Amino acid sequence: MSKLLKQLEIDDDVNVYVVGDIHGSYTLLKDKLKSVGFDYSKDLLIAVGDLVDRGNENGKCVGLLNELWFTSVKGNHEDFCYKGMMDDHVKFYHRMTNNGGEWFYELPEDLMEAVGRRLNQLPVLLEVKYKGKKFGFVHADVPVEDWELLKEMLSNGDNIGDRTIEDCCLWSRSIVDKYFNYGYEPCIAQVDNVFLGHTVIPEVTQVGNCTFLDTGGVFKKFVNGYDLSIVNLSDYVKGYK
Repeated sequence: MSKLLKQLEIDDDVNVYVVGDIHGSYTLLKDKLKSVGFDYSKDLLIAVGDLVDRGNENGKCVGLLNELWFTSVKGNHEDFCYKGMMDDHVKFYHRMTNNGGEWFYELPEDLMEAVGRRLNQLPVLLEVKYKGKKFGFVHADVPVEDWELLKEMLSNGDNIGDRTIEDCCLWSRSIVDKYFNYGYEPCIAQVDNVFLGHTVIPEVTQVGNCTFLDTGGVFKKFVNGYDLSIVNLSDYVKGYK
């Protein structure tokens, strides 16, 4: 079982960056870190999940989890890997071209199992206290508009309808659906800002106090305007950017 929740308190003098879905694009990530002047000896990078699949450098992206300067929440593609080891239906969809999971099943069985277990250990939620603010990180969605209630429901294994809270956090799109279809912008209570990925959008987009960061980096070579986005957490200390 994943750890569900990880909490960090970060010193004010640490530079903290947040990156959207990496999807096996290790070289692109390193290029972006160089462009922002990332200092591997003292800075921290937080990822919003989906480290793997679709790109060609998945092993190196898994290796990021061994770095002291890196941390991440679990994404639906990490969920794909773990569940695909045990469920042929999940495996079938994971291996489809648009999902990009073929690399995982080509690994030696013992390595595949080790990688799958490691990815499943990533937390569903990350909470960071930094410069007097509380920031939340989750891959796909915030299915209830109260951060503390979300933590409680996740811990209890509660459902919303026929879906678990964990499943909603990893897979659903209720916030972006309401925003793009109805213009609704939520304010998630008891947290200053939440950072998410999962849904590919043309640019970093603020929806209420939620920041969506997946700007399609893995598709950069094929779609004009798509790129990997990195933001500085300090820019959000005074409010939404």
